[in-house]
Amino acid sequence: MHPQSKRRVVVVAAGIIAVVSLVAGLILLVNAEDGFSGCTGAAEFGWLAPLLAASIIGGLAWVLLAQDPPAADDAGNTQIAECPECKRAVLGQWRMCPYCGEMLDPRYSTRAAASQNK
Repeated sequence: MHPQSKRRVVVVAAGIIAVVSLVAGLILLVNAEDGFSGCTGAAEFGWLAPLLAASIIGGLAWVLLAQDPPAADDAGNTQIAECPECKRAVLGQWRMCPYCGEMLDPRYSTRAAASQNK
């Protein structure tokens, strides 16, 4: 088993244990005074709310854990450009420099528009 897979299994198991203990603790905390006669779980569909909450939390955890981290070779595919204003390196796909605010795409640049009008 891959170390990354082992880590995911441990995180998922710990998450399931945490959610189950949290739900059980909340039920005990809320209903400790009355005994369990007025317990949410004792109602006809009282089990539905904790089940729905656990399903939503579990689904979110599954979606977040199922995402693969970016591969190291993906970083080599990005094009690096230089901002004409501040001369800092920016990604080639960006339309605006995050450092100085200059528009990098000539279609949107005020500098390019001014030079075309001359």
